[in-house]
Formats: sequence, C-alpha cells, structure tokens
Amino acid sequence: MAGLEISNVTKKYANFRAVDDVSISIKRGEFLTLLGPSGSGKTTLLMMIAGFVQADRGDLTLNGQTITHLPPEARNLGMVFQGYALFPHLSVFDNVAFPLKVRKQSREEIATKVRAALDLVQLTALADRLPRQLSGGQQQRVALARALVFQPHLLLLDEPLSALDKKLRAELQDELKRLHRKVGLGFIYVTHDQEEALSMSDRIAVMRSGKIVEHGTPTDLYERPNTAFVADFIGKSNFVSGSVVEHRDGGFVFSGGGVRFVQRTKGPAPAIGAGVSIALRPEKIGVLRSGETAENELAGTLTEWNYLGSEFRLVVDAGPFGSFSVSVPTWQSDLAPEIGAAMKLGWSAAAGMVVAQD
Repeated sequence: MAGLEISNVTKKYANFRAVDDVSISIKRGEFLTLLGPSGSGKTTLLMMIAGFVQADRGDLTLNGQTITHLPPEARNLGMVFQGYALFPHLSVFDNVAFPLKVRKQSREEIATKVRAALDLVQLTALADRLPRQLSGGQQQRVALARALVFQPHLLLLDEPLSALDKKLRAELQDELKRLHRKVGLGFIYVTHDQEEALSMSDRIAVMRSGKIVEHGTPTDLYERPNTAFVADFIGKSNFVSGSVVEHRDGGFVFSGGGVRFVQRTKGPAPAIGAGVSIALRPEKIGVLRSGETAENELAGTLTEWNYLGSEFRLVVDAGPFGSFSVSVPTWQSDLAPEIGAAMKLGWSAAAGMVVAQD
C-alpha cells in the first residue's frame, strides 16, 4: 500500500546531527507517532516531511512520487502546529476556507468543503466567531478543520495538544482518534508524552539523538521493548542486572547483588556467564504479606509513597538494586504505607523483560 517512504534522511546544523540517517515507512491511513525527549530530532524530521526543512541527504517518497526537493505548498500535506497559527482577524469559517482560497477554488466549492470540515470537528455553529471568542480546544479543532479541508495526502501534527489542560487533552485525544478513523488519512504525530503516544498510535517510532532507536505497536514497545532506554522511556521500568548461572526449561537463572532470580523467556536463553538486564514494570511487582512467597523476591525499605485514588505508588530502597517503583491497586490491597517500613517485593518469572543495555 502506497504511503510515505523515508530513506536515509540526515539533517546537520554545523557539526550537530539533528536527524541522523533515519529510514521508516508510513502506510496509507496509519497513525504513526514520533516519540522522544526534547532534542531527539522528532520535530526536525516532521519539518523535513512537511518541506520546511531540507534534508542534507536521503529521500522522501509520497505515494510513489519523490518529494525530497518539492516546496511545502507542492506536497499537499496538512499541518497542525502547537500554537494553532490561526488568523486572529478572520472568522472560523474564513480561517478554514483560507487553504481553498489560496488554491483558487470557487465560492460554491469553498462553502461546501468548509461546512463539511466544520461538521467533521463539530464546530458548525461557531463558524462566524473569531479565534479569541473560542476556547483552546475549539481553536485546536479549527486548526484541524483547516488542515483537513483541502483533502491532504497526510496530516502532520506537531505537539498539537501540549498547550491544553490534562482533561481537555484527554478529550481531544479521543477526538483525534475518531477523526483518524473517519477520514482515513495517514497521521504523523509528534509528542514527548508517552501516555498520549500509547493511547493514540497504530505504531510508535522512538527517537533519540537524531535516530529512530525502535519502532512498533504500542503493545510491542510497552510489553516487549528491546532496549533499556525504550523500556524506561515508554512508561516506567525498574532494572535488575546480573549474570546467567543456570538454564531452566523455558528460561534461566541469573545472579546479581547476592540474589538469585528466575526469568522465563520465549527465545533462547543467554549463555552461562553472560550479563543480562531485566526490566520490570511497577504494576507487575507485588508487596508480599507475611508468609507469602513469589518466584522472585527482593527485600527493601519504603522511602516514599503517594495515594492516587486507584493505586498506591511506592518507592522502595532495594539496597544494591537502587530504588524500585511499585504500583499497588488500592481496591485489592489492605496496604497501610509507612515510611521506613521493611517490605518484601515479589514478581513472577514471566513479569520481567530482557533488554539490551544502552
């Protein structure tokens, strides 16, 4: 299926590689998120796709046509910016109509397409208002309608929800997913918000230091990350490291910090003596009551805790293994956290994920 093909693109500023030899394909109709910390290159890559930044090397192909050197206006791509970029003196209708007027479409075509775009984002009743008369969420919907009204090949979104409060962000995330399903366009979405990426994307590309270090479905990257960086960047992870001391059917035993741990794995076990690093999600670790046991156990001291309604979030000092983050559902727990209390943590042999150290 035709879509966007990014092949070995690089962008340098003096000796700094903002984007470093990146290759990835985006299928038609796919929702791809570029996720990474500040300075990872995700916005620079998006600007190269849009045509606002020229690649120093590499190629961009859209639906079989090379667009590497085409100007932005010739690429037929929709763009939604973080700051909305609405014309303050134009009404909602005229803001949305602007791309069609630039393309010299007829008044009748413009009226029909603008009404359809405003209906799509549920703003038909506000067509005559000015941007200053709208809430932040409504302004963002206008920006979406303007980016979609001319039927672009792709929609590019550069952290479009970052200026909104948490509740409104959650509502607009659902709105964007609804729009994506309805219009059937490919969306390329830039964010540094891991929860946003997990909840919205068909696929996530994690960027670091100008490179895509890993990409896959949200489930793949959360449940089966390949590297410690991705395991800790998408969600939160605790790490236990050691050396393999024994092979067992379906897994292996490794030793670290004077403690032996059991790890199940679907693939081949590392060689005896090999170093391993295991990532553990906070929600996969339990607090053991007196007399309870688990396949893996680790003693520690509670140093911090927070009550978040649905869960307790604990920080446990596990000695040579450092601080462990643990999430305990409140509805099935009689936990009464007390700073300084001794705790025994436990997890199953299937809970950990073998990851490569960076």
